[in-house]
Amino acid sequence: MIKLDDKEIKEYENRLKGFAERSFPFATKFTMNKAGFELRKDWQGQIDKQFVNRNKWTKGSIQVDQTKTLDVRKQQVTVGSRADYLATQEFGGTIRKTGKQGVSIATSYSAGQGESSKPRTRVPRKANRIANIQLRKRRQSKKASRAQQNFLAVRAAATSSNKFVYLDLGKRKGLFKVTGGKRKPKVKMVHDLSNTAVTIKRTPTLQPALEQTQRKVPKIYKDALLFQLKRRGLA
Repeated sequence: MIKLDDKEIKEYENRLKGFAERSFPFATKFTMNKAGFELRKDWQGQIDKQFVNRNKWTKGSIQVDQTKTLDVRKQQVTVGSRADYLATQEFGGTIRKTGKQGVSIATSYSAGQGESSKPRTRVPRKANRIANIQLRKRRQSKKASRAQQNFLAVRAAATSSNKFVYLDLGKRKGLFKVTGGKRKPKVKMVHDLSNTAVTIKRTPTLQPALEQTQRKVPKIYKDALLFQLKRRGLA
């Protein structure tokens, strides 16, 4: 709750209610809508500050539902995001695997940034996105060791047009891209599937943005009241 203890605000408010009461809801409506868009801007600023943004989707997902009524009791503005993951970032949480394999974490290599680039600052290239990767069916021998199975899978991928393969290296598991040709194939991880769950630490962006916007509201309200007073020739 914002405390409006500014003497000028109280004076403008009383004057408007006393001599042009019908104009008062226009001032409150403008204030709420203006504050909503300020919150959107401040929230987007916090997202830029806290995260590495690989595209415009996250910031663009923040929308403002304005108030249209002049009934002061019913005026309400909603600011929210269509990106569910922002809630996880705001409060923290855990992402758990939904299938047989672990949680997919795209590597910097998948985005064309090299293997040692951390953090990844781009989205994976189209061919390296997990939705676009289809693995060849593998024939697994019960007698073959894990190392032998991995070797056979890499060799099969190196001699085919499908260069992607799933490898279980023990502690590390994931989707790899086979490079380097048939004689000396090399593997590059594109999606790390080693973890069955990934903990997301709490990184609030909405709360600091809300506090930032709240400091602006008294001036927005004061300016809105003064505008209506001037329109009525009362200031």
